[in-house]
Amino acid sequence: MKKFRAFLLILVLAGCGQRISTDLTPLNVTDQWAFATGDDTLWAQPSFDDSDWSRISVTKTWEEQGFPGYDGFGWYRQMIDIPASFSAPVAGNCGLVISYANADDADELWFNGTLIGSTGSMPPDYVSKYGVKRRYVVPAELVKPGEKNLVAIRVYDGGGGGGVISEALTINPLTEVYQLPLTVRITDEDWVFEGTPRATIGLATENQLGKNVKITIGLKMTTDDYQPVSETSKVLKIKQDQSGLALFDVDIPAPGFYRCTAWAEKEGIKGEEVKFNIGYEPEKIVSPVDTLPGFAEFWQTTRAELDQVKPNFRMTLLKEKSGSVRDLYQVTMQSLGDVTIEGYYAVPKVPGKFPVIISYMGYGSDPWLPGGDNNPDFAEFVLSTRGQGIQKATNTYGDWILHGLDSQENYYYRGAFMDLVRAIDFVASRPEIDAEKIVAEGGSQGGAFTLAACALDDRIKAAAPTIPFLSDYRDYFKIAPWPASTFTDYLKENPDKSWEDIYQLLSFFDVKNLAPMIQCPILMAVGLQDDVCPPHTNFAVYNQVTSEKGYYIFPDQGHSVPHNWNEIRMAFFKEKLDI
Repeated sequence: MKKFRAFLLILVLAGCGQRISTDLTPLNVTDQWAFATGDDTLWAQPSFDDSDWSRISVTKTWEEQGFPGYDGFGWYRQMIDIPASFSAPVAGNCGLVISYANADDADELWFNGTLIGSTGSMPPDYVSKYGVKRRYVVPAELVKPGEKNLVAIRVYDGGGGGGVISEALTINPLTEVYQLPLTVRITDEDWVFEGTPRATIGLATENQLGKNVKITIGLKMTTDDYQPVSETSKVLKIKQDQSGLALFDVDIPAPGFYRCTAWAEKEGIKGEEVKFNIGYEPEKIVSPVDTLPGFAEFWQTTRAELDQVKPNFRMTLLKEKSGSVRDLYQVTMQSLGDVTIEGYYAVPKVPGKFPVIISYMGYGSDPWLPGGDNNPDFAEFVLSTRGQGIQKATNTYGDWILHGLDSQENYYYRGAFMDLVRAIDFVASRPEIDAEKIVAEGGSQGGAFTLAACALDDRIKAAAPTIPFLSDYRDYFKIAPWPASTFTDYLKENPDKSWEDIYQLLSFFDVKNLAPMIQCPILMAVGLQDDVCPPHTNFAVYNQVTSEKGYYIFPDQGHSVPHNWNEIRMAFFKEKLDI
């Protein structure tokens, strides 16, 4: 078995409520996690032998570490030495805090064979909590100081990247300062400020320690690409059973989005960091188009090539999937290069002419069907682009974003963008569809697809992209770790290529560069805490759209939107279609 590469730190601790050594430093565990796909709760037990499992890191998705295209359950295991110096806080009934930045999509944490907690929900009641920080408190009686203790994490991934994704899994004793978690309080509803370039940020905590406390609250702010802006702190005295609030007025240097990190500190010991983003006048973010000569001609030629391919639409009724108000069909058709693509189509059972919603899917998403028992006044078509969705099991493109990087003519997204247009061809061909009432929506890659489809085909009458991908690559790769890490690995394996080569090719597929071609109304949704498709990149494309447009920013969302977005989106579609 390979040697563990966890950082094991000697901690000098006392019981809860007692003074603790000021050299206390978190225990960080990154690499050498035993990993296997599948699902068995026996894998949570310390006695289970995982010696034949793979070894991966929590710093990357499992797709990036030898499990490409895998969606479903995966387990992480590691036996971690908890130092004997943890004995005092354990005896004082403090316990441990285990935290990590993110899991894609839902997870459970087990400690020495006992389930500690979960974030999100597993199938059959699957709920993703992607983008939510994980924090679990392990009761003292489960901890064995001076011995190896098993940490096991069960993860379910519903599509796209999967796994634990964090700089490290961090273990801390549950000291007093860790029992004073901070809450962010900002009066601006969406945490995005306008006008005066100054933000007021409140950091609150509740003192339930049974005594008066004095703590220091720290706040650091950087740009979204990690350039320092400011750092300050305030002393807060909080009486027993009372709340405390520290208010910080911070200057904002320019329009954009900013990363904030806050923490409480007591007797030289820092508590758990709280990280969050704020924004300032995003519609003034300047990120100009960077098209190369031949951009317009490239897409004109590509569209002409698609028009030469006979679509040969085929529909198969899915009786078992059809519902009370809509019939469901599986649709097959030919796209650019005579490639076969597929989708699911729901159409009302009653005769008539109906508006239609085209849904474009996220990167690597599992296929999903529109419902047969809802939305009786709309038809819906859910497209699977080449090698994704329905065809993911037989994908021949590998990692889609890397496929065909030798030239823009061979790049994956040239064909994929034409698949979007072919989907419009399909719905427009149907006699039950009102071709003047075609709308589109999608999230992440699907958000980028929605914008690209609007730019490349004026038959879409309104669109609602959410958290769009594939935008503003030169800035994107400074802000977010993925997919920049994928291209970094590609360049290591292809030394004849350079970053400039990559950026020039990607400029043909940057939805920011396509945005000026959009003619229909747009309503965009943004997750302010999104570190996959960051808000900056969303507004890089939005600010290039010249048609009617609007947006919602959800301050508590990462790479996701809240449940009420569907209601907002449908109201927008009905308004623009005059329904």
